[in-house]
Amino acid sequence: MRHRLTLLMLLLLVGIESMAATPDEWLQRIATSLGTRYAMSITLSVDQGEEIIGYFEVEGDGYYLTLGAMEVYSDGTLRYEVNNERKEVVEDRVDLTSSDLLTNPTRAFTFLAEEYTFAEVSPAVAGFEEKDGDIVLAITPRSDQGITTIYLSMCGDSGRALPKVIAYDYDGERVVIKLNKVAVEHALPRWDSSRYRTYDIVSFI
Repeated sequence: MRHRLTLLMLLLLVGIESMAATPDEWLQRIATSLGTRYAMSITLSVDQGEEIIGYFEVEGDGYYLTLGAMEVYSDGTLRYEVNNERKEVVEDRVDLTSSDLLTNPTRAFTFLAEEYTFAEVSPAVAGFEEKDGDIVLAITPRSDQGITTIYLSMCGDSGRALPKVIAYDYDGERVVIKLNKVAVEHALPRWDSSRYRTYDIVSFI
């Protein structure tokens, strides 16, 4: 009986510690839980419109992303955005200051205190579905980035945290991306110009 009571108290203390985590600690838990090599399936909608299915994977500063007919390759310095419907490739430098998942997935869950303010809010405030154990952060840029608020929902237990939904509120528009971590089963796809030699290249370098 004493063993059961001790175990129950330990579980309760873990729960209290989890609830007491600060927004900064939750973000650190995401970084620890994901690591430097991970992949996620995504479902994107704009203002609750048609959903678009995609996928992205990250390895260090490099990433690969698909969304509908679009593909994006990046080595952390250059970015190649492929439109397979228009048979066009846009070549540009990576915006290292962006935390927008679609612009730079490597920084999608990295928010610096000098650039953003943080607050834990209820799922209802963010317009998310209420689910036990979910934590929602309201992340507000300190400077004008075109985004008014970012809402990040995550599930957390035993010191871990995995992102579930990220929503970007722009002036008059909301982009919602549902996330699901998946296994990494192959090497990170790299840009290979020979695969797109029939495409038009638009370069901003």
